[in-house]
Amino acid sequence: MTANELLAKVRTELTGDLQKDMQLIQDYAAKYKREENAAELAGALAEFAFSMMPAEVQEQMRTTTFVRDMRMDQAFHQAMEMLRENRLEDAEALLAEISEKIRVHFEETDKKWFCFRNPFEYHLYRLYYPTVTEFDRAPFDFSHYLTMYGYVLLENHKVRDAVKAVERAVRLNPVSADARFELAEIYKFSGTPDKLLATIKDTLRVCTSASRIARTLCNMGYYCVLIREFYDAAVFYFCSLRFENRKPVEFELMDVVRRLQTMGKQFDPPTNGQILDTFEKYGMTPPPNDDVVNLAVTLGRSAHEHRQPQLEGLFFRVAYDMTNDPGFKEILDNIDKELQGAAQQ
Repeated sequence: MTANELLAKVRTELTGDLQKDMQLIQDYAAKYKREENAAELAGALAEFAFSMMPAEVQEQMRTTTFVRDMRMDQAFHQAMEMLRENRLEDAEALLAEISEKIRVHFEETDKKWFCFRNPFEYHLYRLYYPTVTEFDRAPFDFSHYLTMYGYVLLENHKVRDAVKAVERAVRLNPVSADARFELAEIYKFSGTPDKLLATIKDTLRVCTSASRIARTLCNMGYYCVLIREFYDAAVFYFCSLRFENRKPVEFELMDVVRRLQTMGKQFDPPTNGQILDTFEKYGMTPPPNDDVVNLAVTLGRSAHEHRQPQLEGLFFRVAYDMTNDPGFKEILDNIDKELQGAAQQ
């Protein structure tokens, strides 16, 4: 879909209620974020939303979310171009300005702001933090911006500053695994195994897909190698491959098995009991997280009852990604057929 086609579609659904129309635009931005031209579509929607705002609101937005006379998302895109060109110092300087805007206008305020990227993250937050009810949705994905700022700081060998930036990213989206993955990379680089373990355990709690679970378990294998618990490392690498079969993880498993062999030890595929024992040794429960799966199923059924097939698909996709249950795949296939039928009418 082109930007003009998307804007034409949005215009047909405008209600005249600014708050509802802003939510409509945000929903469309989330819907098309995986398109090949997602950045173009998001930019067009953001400009359209800005043009609809009253003059005083536009001025407030310029004060709080413009950097170098650019919308923050445009400034971030420019910083990523600098990063791709290996202009690390320039990227750091621009990201530092973005970081400062976020700090002043969205962190050091009485109001809480979060960057949930989809409705499931919102509901997952409510599951884990039921007493926190007063908060607003940030206008941009500040958590992602600060995560990338942390990445650039680490590339520039500013480890402490990198940790601070990514910890802020986690606070702005406490139920996203992505910022925690970057935090784990920092702790790997700095050789701080205790903090790495704590981060891994926090990450596993909020994983919502097989690939994220696999990456977290791979990090756990790395941690066990770091503390020279090679059998445990092999178990975690083995479990990681069960969720996502990736060659680099296979190589890590083979390397650990060779180490065990040089020590006169044999590694066979672990039983379920051995896997459970290994996880319990580190205060962990084997994934997938039943609480997260059950939440996805409950939300999916509710969306079905309220005739919201797109939301139903989002929620059951989480359940399927985490479990590979064919029953969830059947539900998703039926939703796809329903949506295709509606599009053809």
